[in-house]
Amino acid sequence: MAQNRRWRGLHWPSLFLMTGLCAFGVMVIYSATHTSESVDLRNAAIQQAAWVGLGLVCFFLLSFSDYHRWVAQGWFWFAAGLFLLLLVLVFGREVNGAKSWIRLGPVGFQPAEVMKLAFLAGACALLVSLRERMEQFRTVLALVGLALIPVILILRQPDLGSAAVFMPMCFGLLFAGGTRLRYLLIPAGAGLAAVLAIYIYVGQMGKELPFLKTYQNNRIRTFFDPNLDPLGAGWTIRQSIIAIGSGGVSGKGYLRGDQNLYGFLPKNIAYNDFIFSVLGEEWGFFGGAALILGQAGLLLCIAWIGWHAADFPGRLLAGGILGMLFTHFFINVGMTIKVVPITGIPLPFVSYGGTFLAVCMAAMGLMQSIWRQRQLG
Repeated sequence: MAQNRRWRGLHWPSLFLMTGLCAFGVMVIYSATHTSESVDLRNAAIQQAAWVGLGLVCFFLLSFSDYHRWVAQGWFWFAAGLFLLLLVLVFGREVNGAKSWIRLGPVGFQPAEVMKLAFLAGACALLVSLRERMEQFRTVLALVGLALIPVILILRQPDLGSAAVFMPMCFGLLFAGGTRLRYLLIPAGAGLAAVLAIYIYVGQMGKELPFLKTYQNNRIRTFFDPNLDPLGAGWTIRQSIIAIGSGGVSGKGYLRGDQNLYGFLPKNIAYNDFIFSVLGEEWGFFGGAALILGQAGLLLCIAWIGWHAADFPGRLLAGGILGMLFTHFFINVGMTIKVVPITGIPLPFVSYGGTFLAVCMAAMGLMQSIWRQRQLG
């Protein structure tokens, strides 16, 4: 009887949406890699399926745990995340120009992705201790200051995409915590000011940001004008737009995307950062719209769970997770259609990448824990 009650306590709509997105992701990853000359790329769909299995383990472990204990240990997890970020700067492996991977035998993982959950734990612990002062300006500054610690370390790798997620997470945490609306303009204004400064400094003045590598500065430059380097940094975004546009309303069909099959969309990024381009070409407007609706539905489920959370820590967790997943979703889809610069950020539950997938599924496990605690009393 107790076991049946446990399963009844799950939030089934979010579970179905999450597993559906994961399964769809494995399908699209296979399409993006099955003709590759690289054995590793051809095996990417199998590896992603294995990561889905590991992610489900993380999901159910956290679903049937008490999220209050996780928040109570927040400073420990935050310190552990910082330790991993320091470790990767010393012993990390460089991939695609960023020293962001730690390899343990045959398995590699990205500490920057793990840090997103570790920061969430530390941030919740901080805000719980400052609950009576949530409406004070110093609380906002304390949270932003906490976020800047991992951001600076991640920019040292450099990984601009992962670093960009922390301020939206702060926004979600502060909003869920009941901070005065005018104070929410601080993380939002900081993000907009950074975008404007980058636009003027890199896009208009043609200079390079010192904490980014040359190719990353070129990505920003060619966002404003792809014709500056049409066969180099501007190639990917042009091919992405061509791929999505050529998909039309219903797409060219599964495994039939020319831009992907013939390598116009680079094979080494089509299955992760530009998975939406592959999907758009093969599944067309209907497929892209279905994916966006699935992601939006999952975000709404998180908002619903957070709105009905039994207590303050539950609302905080929901706000932070919502900020993290929405930012990934918006930036990933946006960069494939030239709404935001290419930053190398994966699409939740769909893009190839074991660490981020496990982190996303663990985050959804925490959401289930919040819902179960409320349902089970």
